[in-house]
Amino acid sequence: MNRKQRIATVALTLFAERGFENTSSQLIAKEAEVAESLIFKHFGNKDKLLDYIIKTGYMRIVEHNRGTLTERNAHELINAALELPLKLITDEPMFWRLQYRLVDMPFSVEQHQRFLKPLYALLKNAFIELDYKNAEEETQFVMLVIDALWKSHITKGLEYVESMSSFVKTKYQF
Repeated sequence: MNRKQRIATVALTLFAERGFENTSSQLIAKEAEVAESLIFKHFGNKDKLLDYIIKTGYMRIVEHNRGTLTERNAHELINAALELPLKLITDEPMFWRLQYRLVDMPFSVEQHQRFLKPLYALLKNAFIELDYKNAEEETQFVMLVIDALWKSHITKGLEYVESMSSFVKTKYQF
């Protein structure tokens, strides 16, 4: 891992655990074992470091999960979509902890919405294929469930996410 990656990895962990506002560039440098000036050289400032972490985090997640929701029938797609929060949280716990902390930050919200946009379209097409009368509302409901599931891991833990995901799939026979 090069120094830029080490800085980003350490900053991700610190931002997720302490919050963006409560993490100084000095602390990041100390924990990454680099000079503070190197943070500014690579990223410009702490805000740009956060932007980098968010963008690269979503890129990494998309790359890891490429093809996960393709080539499935409608029921399998909805089922896989409901399993996605648990998989994402398990794969990238610090990233999702950070996202939870940044839920009101416009840049983070924008990146999250961009990330979810293809899923929305896939779900809507699945509900249309299954002849649901209110495909749009069903899609919005499942998206709300998915959003609630990934956020729940912070306050209620992974077991809760897993059990609620299973409950929803069983209840609606997905």
